[in-house]
Amino acid sequence: MNSAEGMRGYLAQTLSRLISIKSPSRGEREIIDFIAREMRAIGFDSVRVDRMGNLIGLIGDGERAIAFDAHADVVEASDAAEWTYPPFEGRLVNGEIYGRGACDQKGAIAAMLAAARLLRKHPTEGGRSVYMIVSVQEEECEGLSWLHIIEEEGLRPDSVVLTEPSALRIARGQKGKLEMIVETRGIASHGSAPERGDNAIYRMAPIVLAIQKLNEALPASPPFQKGTATVSRIESSAPSVCSVPEGCRIYIDRRLGGGESREKALAEIEAIASLHGGKVFISRYEGASYTGLKRGREHYYPMWLLDKNDPLVTAAVEAYRTMFGREGEVIVWNFSTNGIATCGFHKIPTIGFGPGDPAFAHTRDERVPLEHVVASAAFYAALPRFY
Repeated sequence: MNSAEGMRGYLAQTLSRLISIKSPSRGEREIIDFIAREMRAIGFDSVRVDRMGNLIGLIGDGERAIAFDAHADVVEASDAAEWTYPPFEGRLVNGEIYGRGACDQKGAIAAMLAAARLLRKHPTEGGRSVYMIVSVQEEECEGLSWLHIIEEEGLRPDSVVLTEPSALRIARGQKGKLEMIVETRGIASHGSAPERGDNAIYRMAPIVLAIQKLNEALPASPPFQKGTATVSRIESSAPSVCSVPEGCRIYIDRRLGGGESREKALAEIEAIASLHGGKVFISRYEGASYTGLKRGREHYYPMWLLDKNDPLVTAAVEAYRTMFGREGEVIVWNFSTNGIATCGFHKIPTIGFGPGDPAFAHTRDERVPLEHVVASAAFYAALPRFY
């Protein structure tokens, strides 16, 4: 921890610079170029950008490989005028750095770079390959980058550490997610004579209320929090605003707890929609990365969970105890991450550990304690020695 403490100034300066570089999903080129230059200056053994635009840095050439992942993209700051401090300035105030992406996930990127500096000075014993990966498009489609890395680039590490915010707790899993669309069809008519038509919004109304009741009835599923279902968007189509709508569409965000599958969640919504003539679809993502590479997939993100006694979890607990002199808390994330690809689909042991409170992600006045960034750098540099 003492070595990381000595990098406090570097971490604050680097994080401030990262925040100043706007990097929306599919617009990450500038920040990837900046981090790549920093990796080369640190002395990574190899630095490359894959066809999708993910940045892959490598330190060491051991047979056992551990990868640290942080996504470079951030959500928009559409309410910038209402922030206490400008969202793209990276200002340090009372020990916290403010700005869009400070918590999700640029604080972690700074910590990874500092950890790499420590690893260059103090290489791991026994031989390890340590990958520092800065991925893209996560905010639009979790796991898409890692499906490409594993399936197209052929990189499959022995373990993965996700650096999403965890308030310095060790995450051993996450909820799953399924995004669905329900459509209802009616008959358009002039707004002055609604009795001549069939209002698609009215057809949708009982479906919306039934989904609200479904959410309330979903059971608890330890160690996860209970699954959830919410209508996140509603749209309608009509010849004009003076017409009865002929079409209505809702979007559903369904979070999957333990024991809840894609098929179960889909069947629940289909049962509700069929009573009112609705049709259900799983939504899809289609988007070209900043390099022009287009990948698509349905919006299904499986849950994943490592056993408390998994070697990666126990190594993380031991590293935490050694570095900080106390027991680390082991949790399960309530949100979705790139772990849906590494562990959910490809069964690579995966944990999470990152600076910042997840409650500040995507919010106005997003921020991260500099102390968390320092501690994360120390943890990332130490963990390869324990696993």
